[in-house]
Amino acid sequence: MSVKIAVFFGGKISQHLVLVKRAAKKLGVDLTLVSYNRVCFDSKKQKVLIRPNLADESKIQKIKKYKKADDYDVLFFRTTGKHWEEVDLIINSIKRDDVVVVDPLVRTGKPSMACKAWQMLVLEKAGIEVPMTTYGSLWYLYEKMAKPFPDHSLDRAGRKTFDFPIIIKGSGGDRGTRVYKADDLEQLEKLVRDLRKSEVEDGRRYMLQEFIPNDGDYRVLVLGEKVLGVMKRSAEQNSGEFRNNYSAGGLVEVAELPEEITQLAIKAARVCGLAVAGVDVAFRDNDLKKPVIWEVNKGPQFKGFVQATGIDVPAEIVKFLVSLKND
Repeated sequence: MSVKIAVFFGGKISQHLVLVKRAAKKLGVDLTLVSYNRVCFDSKKQKVLIRPNLADESKIQKIKKYKKADDYDVLFFRTTGKHWEEVDLIINSIKRDDVVVVDPLVRTGKPSMACKAWQMLVLEKAGIEVPMTTYGSLWYLYEKMAKPFPDHSLDRAGRKTFDFPIIIKGSGGDRGTRVYKADDLEQLEKLVRDLRKSEVEDGRRYMLQEFIPNDGDYRVLVLGEKVLGVMKRSAEQNSGEFRNNYSAGGLVEVAELPEEITQLAIKAARVCGLAVAGVDVAFRDNDLKKPVIWEVNKGPQFKGFVQATGIDVPAEIVKFLVSLKND
């Protein structure tokens, strides 16, 4: 019996999703891209349904091709973002015990578990080192640097932390967005004032993190308990850009990391409840014995990864989703 896969997404169909769909077709896999806009329900019938993707609504009643979550074997929520309401409706409508949900954290229906701040807590609790982080309102973070609190200004080894430069990072950012660097208190104050509107009006939250100098970081692509590959990312010299992200103009190249580091990446993804993950690793003093997990990305972009490694990531993702049902 062939495996039926639904890949859920928000917004427009991205090029990444098109490539996944093409890979599935080439592999002979029944994979459907499902926009959250197609999720609906009727309180009388008590059914959460997925509308067919047809322009002529009059045809829908005739052909009756509304789908249910149980019509698929694997549900991959590639993006969640602003669509946790639809995600929760779909998850709670599943009646079959054998439907596989990707990623594991989606089963909880808690949006906070897709945020970077939550990751910092659970990774640290699991014994995985992350950048020294303080979470709170923007003015609290400013005061942290203006008048460091004694209980927060030293790490567990008694070393001083949070010297300038520092990083202000959005808890819900991705692809290097909402990551800012301040070199002194004056820059930090300006940054806080600029970001306050997004915090107050849009409810966006931020973290203060130590700045870790590096000559690049590493993206480890994890599929379940397997590392698909590794690429190194580095900011272009003399560009004035501190972020290594490919989407921010960073340079990429294929790389290798010691087995203990790739196993650390797998553990980090597992701790964060992600089966398809891009784990970002840096090293203090560029020492491979001092790994720090920047973050664990859900539904990672893979254009730069394909360019650097030559790995057919869309095909590997499809194979992985099929394997979840066949294992």
